[in-house]
This record gives sequence, C-alpha cells and structure tokens, in this order.
Amino acid sequence: MLIKKIAVILLISGLAFAAYKYIFYLKENIRELESQKQNLLQELEKEKNTVEKLRVKNELFKNNLQAVNKRLNKSFLELRLLEKKSAELNSRTALLIAENSSLQEDKVRLSEENEALKSTLTSITELKAIIRDLKRLKRQEGNRGFLIKSGESTSVSKVKIEVMPAPIK
Repeated sequence: MLIKKIAVILLISGLAFAAYKYIFYLKENIRELESQKQNLLQELEKEKNTVEKLRVKNELFKNNLQAVNKRLNKSFLELRLLEKKSAELNSRTALLIAENSSLQEDKVRLSEENEALKSTLTSITELKAIIRDLKRLKRQEGNRGFLIKSGESTSVSKVKIEVMPAPIK
C-alpha cells in the first residue's frame, strides 16, 4: 500500500507537473499568438491605409480620366466644327476665285471695248458717221407726223460733243 500511495503521489505529482508544463506551454502560445495578433492587426491597419490611399488615388485617376475624356470630346467636337468651317471657307474661296476670274475677263473685255470706243470717239469722221446713224434711227422711229407728241417735242435736239485725242501708243 505504501507503494500504491507513493505511486499515486508520484502519479499525481507527475500529472501536476505535466499540467503545470502544459499550462505554461499554453500561456507561452497565448502570448505568442497575442503578439502575432498584434503584428497582424498592425499589418492589417497598414494594408487598410494602403488600400485607402490606392482607392483615393484611383478616384483621382477616374476624375482626371473623366476630365481628360470631356476635354478630348470637346476638342473632337471643335475639330469637326473647324473642319466644317474649313470646307465651307474652301468652297467660298473656290467661288470667289471663279468670280474673280470672271470679273478679270469682264475687265479685259471692257478695257478692249473702252479702247475701241475711245478710238472711235476720238475720230471726227467716225463720230459724224455715228451721229448720222443716230439721226437715221430717230427718223425711222419717226414722229408719225407730230411735232409734239405727249407734250414733248419730237424734233432732234442739238448735242454738244467734245473730242479728246487718244493717247499715242
């Protein structure tokens, strides 16, 4: 029985020692897990801050992208309007060029006509011929026997013509 008591005491003391060691081991594990928990919480907080910074940066990029997109759309719209204006101005320019060439042709024709008339009007013999033709036309129209028709004289009135010599070429 003594042996049983000693064995029970040894068993109890061994069990107590094992329980003490187990409790000490658990406390160490708890401390270590608490330390890891603190480290993980700190890392989690850092990651949350990083994620928040990235979210803010992403939001800024989105806003910048939207602003750039709006400016780009506005620029394309302005470009289209300018292209339309350019096309309109090109067509107007083409019309003006055509009109200008027509006017230059008219100018050349009128200058030639003017020169012909100047040469005709500076020659006394040609002026006399023109006056004769005008008198003949007036007589052909005739007054139908009336000296005064509709309150106006139908007789030929005198015309004063000044002749200037043409410049010598």
